[in-house]
Amino acid sequence: MTVNDGQNPSKELVSAGLSDIQVKIFRSSKKMDTYIYLPVDAEFDELPEALRKQLGRTVFVMELSLTTSLKLALFDATTVMQGIAKDGFFLQFPPPNLSPVLPEELLE
Repeated sequence: MTVNDGQNPSKELVSAGLSDIQVKIFRSSKKMDTYIYLPVDAEFDELPEALRKQLGRTVFVMELSLTTSLKLALFDATTVMQGIAKDGFFLQFPPPNLSPVLPEELLE
């Protein structure tokens, strides 16, 4: 991989080898705000058994055409596409809760 200025690889270089991909997205019934992206022709049963158990029953959310220029809510589409190219799927966990929890007496 070529690196610009000895720092981080440019987005163009990282995404250059990626092709647009049709994916189906499922939501986990066991883990809140956890989603799995699969190539449209992949089957849930092809995933590792441990992962299937963690996700529980999945609920279909949508089909989507991923392109390197697509803007997603939590991740860069290139990151999702790279995960699918590497592992055959991309697992999206909920973002960490960065809001501090205030003591109840301060909420009154």
